[in-house]
Amino acid sequence: MQIMNRTFLRLVLALAAFLGGLSCISMAAQQKVERIAAAPAAGLSDALRQAVEDKGYRVTLDDGWTAEFWLARKIDVQDTAVPGALYPKLAASAFVGIVRLPQGMSDYRGQRIPAGTYTLRYEPLPQDGNHMGVAPNPDFLLASPVADDARPEQLYVSRKVVALSAKTTGTGHPAVLALETAGVPQTVIKLEDGSLVLTVEFPAAGAKGKIGIVIKGTAAQ
Repeated sequence: MQIMNRTFLRLVLALAAFLGGLSCISMAAQQKVERIAAAPAAGLSDALRQAVEDKGYRVTLDDGWTAEFWLARKIDVQDTAVPGALYPKLAASAFVGIVRLPQGMSDYRGQRIPAGTYTLRYEPLPQDGNHMGVAPNPDFLLASPVADDARPEQLYVSRKVVALSAKTTGTGHPAVLALETAGVPQTVIKLEDGSLVLTVEFPAAGAKGKIGIVIKGTAAQ
């Protein structure tokens, strides 16, 4: 009888683990990432359309929210001196790509980014007392209206990139998307704090690199 009880317990535990695995798989399947066609021409300068890859990424979350990303064909690289940077080879203000937000989104500061299409430029956090501890990593993408940032090859000083991006929020602060450690390309992972990170590939020195973009989540208050 004791042996049978042990066998039954093992079966119950195995079934629970199996069902739990199915639940996790189901949750992962609800976050969908797919390849899509070239960026739509409407509202984009010729330079922007030519600067991004022919195929993009569409991410769809379980609540129906979507975003579309097109990564740059070539990204400017430069060693940064920012301590702890996840992507130290990306040049400050480098054009990384374009994002289209059919429903808008909240940025990492909790600011509203209206529905529209935006350029994304890499910008590390300023190394000053005003920005200490605001994020676990110093790496960010700043979103600017495509109408105001039509020259992707142009590199800007930090205050210019911030001013361009501030047009997105209509405040004195730029629209910021935090970067995280990249996972498996074309997937979305959930961090312990509930943030969702999209991983996509980008060109890097003739090969393929990858970058993790926080698409849902805000800084700890």
